[in-house]
Amino acid sequence: MSHDSDAPPRRSRVPAALAGLGFLAVLGLALAGASGRVLTIRPPLAESPAVAAPAPAALVPAPPPERFTAVTSRLGRDQTVAQALFKLDVSAADVQAVVASLKGLFPFRRARPGDQLRVEKRDGESALLRFSYRQGPADEWLVERLPDGTLRGTKRPVELTTEVVRVAATLESSLYETFQKSGENPDLAVLAADVLAWDVDFYHEVRGGDRIRLVVEKVLADGKPLRYGEVLAAEYDGEATGRKRLFRYTAPDGQTSYFDDEGQSARRGFLRSPLRYAHITSRYGNRVHPVLGYNRAHAGVDYGAPTGTPVWAVGDGQVKQSGWSGGCGKAVTLRHRNGYETVYCHLSGIAVSAGKAVAQKQVIGWVGETGLATGPHLHYAVKRGGGFINPLQLKVPREAPVPEQWLPDFREKIAPLRAKLEGDLAAL
Repeated sequence: MSHDSDAPPRRSRVPAALAGLGFLAVLGLALAGASGRVLTIRPPLAESPAVAAPAPAALVPAPPPERFTAVTSRLGRDQTVAQALFKLDVSAADVQAVVASLKGLFPFRRARPGDQLRVEKRDGESALLRFSYRQGPADEWLVERLPDGTLRGTKRPVELTTEVVRVAATLESSLYETFQKSGENPDLAVLAADVLAWDVDFYHEVRGGDRIRLVVEKVLADGKPLRYGEVLAAEYDGEATGRKRLFRYTAPDGQTSYFDDEGQSARRGFLRSPLRYAHITSRYGNRVHPVLGYNRAHAGVDYGAPTGTPVWAVGDGQVKQSGWSGGCGKAVTLRHRNGYETVYCHLSGIAVSAGKAVAQKQVIGWVGETGLATGPHLHYAVKRGGGFINPLQLKVPREAPVPEQWLPDFREKIAPLRAKLEGDLAAL
């Protein structure tokens, strides 16, 4: 067999075949990928290191609440404010600072037994934090410690308002007890007695079942009752007295007084009695004297009342006698118009001197038991033309009525008072 040395060497077909197969495979994959049938598997991501959650902020404990100690006390008899503070364990330096801070604000001479004191301190501290001094709903003084450590005194501001109210009650016993049981301040009984003093004797004319109605001003301090103002209208309907109705009226000339529905003056020359509240223990006429023990004329009326009860002048006049008067003890005699004289015996003290003028309802002394007396009472007598007369039968005319030219003004002004008195609460 012969060989041709000039012919090119024969190549192997295997690599070419493999290359063709590779090309077809690549082409197939490309076509399959284009048709969306190829699932692409992504290489696994490298695990990221875990991110730690932020650590919770450390809880700061709340400061403990401040605690205070408060002590309340009352001013004692013959005790000063400084003495009371010392008794409440206030240091001498703080007592001095309190007094200095209230100088010019609080009238220390007006401090009275029963006034309320309140001392506040922080627990564990001896220094005064706050001090209050209270004399009533409208009178309170405060001393407070400032941030710089000093003490500052102030008078607490109080809002005063006045409202007009209607008060009605049926008497069971005394006027005083009736108002007290009805929830009103019994001081209202004193005001009512003053207004009706010319027409109603509250010592022996009051009966159970009598009725009283008032239209009165009520003064409020920060919305709480403080005191009564003026009685604007009053009506008393009693078994022994009949119906008495009065209205407070200020005339165009500025004069104020009480008048009935028709404009007749309530004011008379004499009051019915020289005391607001008492009871008759002995009437005018013959009786056995409680000290001397024999029958003798009793030329006046005895009113039983506690020692110290104020005695007022029953009418305008002049002091004829003032001082000791034998069996009458300490006594006052007043001289009035039209020849009348009134005598007030057994007083514990006298408030007027001879020769001085006095006005109706002016306090001239206080009930006592001086002279020939077995207990505290007032012996009241009336003289006319030098002789004694029965005080309980004394008839004194009223003073001048509302002048005719002012009657239209009077009727206009009392109309809402009458409506309020009769129950129309929206009248004023």
